[in-house]
Amino acid sequence: MKKILFCATTPMNYAMFRPIHRRLKQDGRLAIWFTANHEPKKLFRSLGLEHELIINKYLSMLKHWDMCICPSFFYERRNSEVKVQIFHGCSLKNRAIHEKALDYDKLFLIGPYMKQKFIETWQLGENDSRFETIGMPKLDAFFDGSLNREAILSRLNLDPSLPTVIYAPTRTSVTSSSLQMYGKQIITSVSEMPVNFLVKLHDRAYRQWKPRMKQDWERILDEYRDRPRLRVITDYDITPYLFISDLLISDISSVVNEFCLLDRPMVLIHVPRLVSHHVKIEQKRGVQSSDLEEWGQSAGVLLKDIDKLSTTVEHCLTHPGEKQEQRREFARRFFFNPGHATDKAVAKIYELLSMNPPA
Repeated sequence: MKKILFCATTPMNYAMFRPIHRRLKQDGRLAIWFTANHEPKKLFRSLGLEHELIINKYLSMLKHWDMCICPSFFYERRNSEVKVQIFHGCSLKNRAIHEKALDYDKLFLIGPYMKQKFIETWQLGENDSRFETIGMPKLDAFFDGSLNREAILSRLNLDPSLPTVIYAPTRTSVTSSSLQMYGKQIITSVSEMPVNFLVKLHDRAYRQWKPRMKQDWERILDEYRDRPRLRVITDYDITPYLFISDLLISDISSVVNEFCLLDRPMVLIHVPRLVSHHVKIEQKRGVQSSDLEEWGQSAGVLLKDIDKLSTTVEHCLTHPGEKQEQRREFARRFFFNPGHATDKAVAKIYELLSMNPPA
């Protein structure tokens, strides 16, 4: 029996490998285990994995694995025959293009842009043996018919005749995201519009996953729960909520690129200090120009005056065709195999394990 270890740091990491896990768990020849950087039992049990094999990080480092699958970089131990990096997203911040990724045996690349950035940043060959053109399995749900807009809106008790807007900012940082700069104003403004409004914060906006957070967003969001059309989304997977949304409000989050696959309008909040922060990180790696700074927010309407948010949202909802060409180009640039990434990932996993897939 082959032993596979999935690694995570926060609940949203599980969304990245859930489609792979669900496919592999059907094969009785595989023993599938889970670990996490902190409190793995608490993390995975909270996601409903009641009967899965969960192991402490330090104990997992004492065992031998046939394969280790990671959407983050915390698991550095070389106690696996094959270490696979599947990444936790693909954004123009390029946090994924980390030197630590080069320690993995296989890189399940999300799209052409990610591949080119690895080549340019770390002077790799076009056909580096670590490269595998996979895509993002969690986004297959956009295309496979498993999501039903009416059913999801009904579960949320929202009016299907109204447009749905989702606010999903990037993770907070030592500088600032739109959440830190304008979060309360954004939530107040949009919740007063005649729209269904979903608020989906990054895991690390909450103190549970980032104890040093100065703002207690769990408490702050409680203040808005009396707004009749506002729903705070705490699910680990944003995919169903992007699927039902007619417009995304964000900043430089990786969900911007994911939403481009749906070809719907976006309002992107200008966060110059955060952009500058990530430009400096890339410059330290030797990258002289910043895609984030030059064209990274061109797929949406870039909003520099937050007081104009409501009118901008209204305009974008009534003119959804604007920026369509840019959105479609982003989708082509950022994703391999949309709708079929899980198939590609699972096929490659069996190949790496030297196993035939189930008949």
